[in-house]
Amino acid sequence: MAYYHCSPTAGLTVLKAQKPETFEKPAGVYLTTLFPMALMYAIKNYEYTYGYTVEGKIYFYESFPNALEVLYRGKSASLYLCAPESTNPTSIPNEAVSEAAVPIVSETHIPDACDALLKQEQEGTLTIYRYHELSEEMRNWICTEAAGEIRKCNLINTPGPMADYYRKHYPESWAIVKKEHK
Repeated sequence: MAYYHCSPTAGLTVLKAQKPETFEKPAGVYLTTLFPMALMYAIKNYEYTYGYTVEGKIYFYESFPNALEVLYRGKSASLYLCAPESTNPTSIPNEAVSEAAVPIVSETHIPDACDALLKQEQEGTLTIYRYHELSEEMRNWICTEAAGEIRKCNLINTPGPMADYYRKHYPESWAIVKKEHK
């Protein structure tokens, strides 16, 4: 079985177990058996931008206008084919974790992560839901979820890259939480 890991960092020869920077998960080497899912990790992001349909098909959804372009356009990455000795599945479909370091078998340069994701859409292995196509109900849900994350991480009072990200991309959610803090 092929295991993939994608990273904005090129030239790795081994992946070491570590705690994810932005997600509350235990330390490990996180891998996927699904190529389009691996591409989602071409960038470091503060939120999950993908999910699965009830049929098990992966999709990317834009949680703010033009998110695919804003997040992935012009970003290069390395897609690693990995050979873990052992893995354990996580609760996320197609994801596995290794507690031990994982050797890399090969590295493929991804010159533009956005183009790579669009190619997966063209090939039918990924569905992309554009923000302007989302229902009002879904957009309201996104706004509520973003406000919840701003509250949970106390971003109003914690300056830094994550706060900047939410303030820039979720201005309505930011305004809701900021108003609560007055």
